[in-house]
Amino acid sequence: MSGSGRTKIRVTPGALVFQSASAFRDIYGTKSNVQRSRSYEFWQRNERDVNTLNTSDVALHHKKRRILNVVFTERSIRAAASFIQEHVDRWNELLVDGDGQDWSKPKNLTEWSDYLIFDILCDLDTQGHSFLSEIFIPGKIRQNGLIVSADIPQKFTRSPFLGLLLWLKPRGLSKLLDIITPADTKAYYTFIEESVAARRKAEESSKKPGQYSNPLRQDMFHFLFQAKDPDTGKPAYSQQELFAEANLLVIAGSDTTAINLCGFFFYISRNPRSYQKLIEEIRSNFNSADEIVGGPKLSSCRYLRACLDESMRLTPAGPSELSRTILAGGLTIDGEHYPAGVVVGTSGWSSGRNDEYGDPFVYRPERWLVDKTTGVTSEEVARISSLVHPFSAGWGNCVGQNLAILELLTTIARTLYRLDVRAEPGSALGEGAPELGWGRRDRKQFQLDDAYVALRDGPMIQFKKRKI
Repeated sequence: MSGSGRTKIRVTPGALVFQSASAFRDIYGTKSNVQRSRSYEFWQRNERDVNTLNTSDVALHHKKRRILNVVFTERSIRAAASFIQEHVDRWNELLVDGDGQDWSKPKNLTEWSDYLIFDILCDLDTQGHSFLSEIFIPGKIRQNGLIVSADIPQKFTRSPFLGLLLWLKPRGLSKLLDIITPADTKAYYTFIEESVAARRKAEESSKKPGQYSNPLRQDMFHFLFQAKDPDTGKPAYSQQELFAEANLLVIAGSDTTAINLCGFFFYISRNPRSYQKLIEEIRSNFNSADEIVGGPKLSSCRYLRACLDESMRLTPAGPSELSRTILAGGLTIDGEHYPAGVVVGTSGWSSGRNDEYGDPFVYRPERWLVDKTTGVTSEEVARISSLVHPFSAGWGNCVGQNLAILELLTTIARTLYRLDVRAEPGSALGEGAPELGWGRRDRKQFQLDDAYVALRDGPMIQFKKRKI
């Protein structure tokens, strides 16, 4: 919609996608008369694979979300901080070659960000297996397995025969899809199931005196296992429900954060002025990488947060609309009434490139910073903030957004404190190109493919230790 002057388009006979900030509020507000569209149900592998994301039942979602909120408290995020730092430090060590004095071999940040974030979120079992150190299962299983598990269902959800497909799922289609599921995807599911089972066993053993001598990490999965049903006081999740929620947290948490990390390094490595300004802020505010922890000092790095916000604007983890079905009574969007049954949403990719930004295709972190010298006012920052929502909003917002921000800020700040970075000279991986066709010609734009989450390849980045 950018450059067209339009703020809505009809994508199917019964579905519309909007771009305005007011439409976003109307659709995703806490009191909006909508529910998730039935397309989410197609993501369920079978009738038992129901989690907070893939249910369209409003009451069930609210119950599951209420329980999941307990997992992502300030306490659990603080407990995860040292765990995140350990993985980032190990990641930094592996990004450089030899003594780190020369530029490293080019690293594909799609793969390397996957390794890091997947390690952080998927360290479920008591042994702490790591893709970076042990390659517990091949990295391609994680990458290819999740790509297939996202890409194939996304294509089905776009089918005009979605209603029929949903009717067929419990009548044999789910079993057929399971049979033809690629080996990489099955290996990923097996890994998650075994990890959840092992971690649950460890949690149960830790409650028995003398049965488990090593203290368990107080990470988000610990709190997931400890969660109680607020209505009954009993454990909130069965074994199958634990797997469903763990699978959601790994996919939603690892892919979205890794995508944001790729986008950040793509844009910062191609904008030398922003890069220089950012490393000056990080390296002047901290005396060592060990000082870089979640808290007021890290939060005070305003340009760091602006660079991240700008890259999230241009690299949405979910490029397409988060579809909602209007309920009985209808819904007014941008002053126009729509009846029950119409599917509506706003697109992350389109919203981040709204013409109201003035220069929507330019990476300019300063737009997020109130500054008299540049003329950016608090009202202007509030206005552009209303245009893009990387973690959505309302009852369907990202429950783990505070953890994701902590991961991203910690990773970026520790990496840029220790290391210099640059885009591989001559590499165009991840860039647009004229031969890619309409909408993908701009070399300055990081290219994404839509599979509900964003699929990408690149950028190719080199690292070396900074000179002190």
